[in-house]
Order: sequence, then structure tokens, then C-alpha cells
Amino acid sequence: MIQITDQVIDLINDRIQRMDEGQISKVWDAFAKDQPAVVGYVLGESRELQEPDAREDVAYVLTIILLSFRELSPGIPAITEPEFEKAFNEEFDEMEEVFNDGFDESDAMAIMDAFCQPDLLQFAAATIYSEDGDDGEGSNFTEEEAGLFIVIFKTVIGLLHNKASALPI
Repeated sequence: MIQITDQVIDLINDRIQRMDEGQISKVWDAFAKDQPAVVGYVLGESRELQEPDAREDVAYVLTIILLSFRELSPGIPAITEPEFEKAFNEEFDEMEEVFNDGFDESDAMAIMDAFCQPDLLQFAAATIYSEDGDDGEGSNFTEEEAGLFIVIFKTVIGLLHNKASALPI
């Protein structure tokens, strides 16, 4: 699987910024058809977020992730609900163990750097932890929400990476 670099992410972002609502709607219809378990789970979890802007951030990050993989590796098989749940639970347990004594930024950076798609995970984390919240003071996510969505996006990226890597070249 080819690495999804910051340059690819920037190109996908530029493409999204030029889309109108109709084009974005078509993209989301395709996502719902291609990866129904992922879209259903991520958007379902985002409904629980306190801030509407956080829900928009989740949709934006998921759009970047799905379009990036589609761009570099079209035809990725759908992730099933059992695959997602198993991977998510393993990821959650691992992150809980690593950060059991509290958040450590150097541990977080080491995890991201060692990940199969570090630039994409760093993009997701940067969006979640951006300080562009409504009050200009902080993220649109609570600390608990941010942690949950980092695990969710790490799970999605890892599963998509594995499925893309298994495709014939």
C-alpha cells in the first residue's frame, strides 16, 4: 500500500473545498454504499458529540480518509461490522493501556509515527485537537470525545490500509 502523504491529503482537501453540496452528497452516497459499516458507525458515534462543529469535523476527517484511500487504492473491499468492532476493541484496549497513567504527548507522537499511515492519522489528530473551537479557545471535542475519535479514526485507517494492501497490484 502506498503511503498517504500530506501532499495527497492537501490535494484531497483542495478537491473537497471546490465541491458543491450536490457533489458532496454524491460522494457520501458512494461512501455509504462502499463502506456502510464504517460510515454507519462513525456517523452514529458523532451524533453523541456535544458540539455541532465537532460532528462537522468528524464528517470532514472521514471524507479525507475515505477519498484518500479511494484515490490511491480503488476497489477496497467493505469493512464488515464484526471486523470493525474487533479492531476497534483491540485498538481501544491498547490505547487505554498506553495512556493508563494519563496522556503523554511523546507517547502519542511515537504511536502516530509508527502507524501504517502516520500522515493521515496526524491529520485526523490535528483536526480533532485544533484550537478553532467556537470560542477560539480550544478543540470542538471534549477530552473524552477526542480520545474516542482518535481511536475510531486509527481503527478505520488501519483497516482500510490492510484491505488496500491485500489487493492485487
